[in-house]
Amino acid sequence: MGAGKTHFTKGIAEGQGVEDRKVVTSPSYVIVKQYNGRLPIYHFDAYRLKSADEMYEIDCVGFFWGNGISIIEWADKVIECLPDEFIKITIKIDGKTSRGINVSYNGERYRGLMEEIKEAVKCLE
Repeated sequence: MGAGKTHFTKGIAEGQGVEDRKVVTSPSYVIVKQYNGRLPIYHFDAYRLKSADEMYEIDCVGFFWGNGISIIEWADKVIECLPDEFIKITIKIDGKTSRGINVSYNGERYRGLMEEIKEAVKCLE
């Protein structure tokens, strides 16, 4: 909690052309919120879910396989719902005002994108 997951999502929304970043808030009590940008963004919060069955009840598969971007806070709680291929972003609190961010991927779909990101930020392997 407090690592910056929703703040990170605000950055993605801004990059997708969502005009008002104030509309991007944690979907803790509604489970999923939608923001309209160049692509629709589906922002999930699985923290309060008791099982993956609750994600299936809101038709998560329809969101994941649609034409948008799905962002899932606390995705480890519903890992069995995720598509075979996804990007995983882990945010770790390093200090009061600093965060460590790890980006990885599962599956081949995102290999090219990850290579571009690594080159852009000059990460070491």
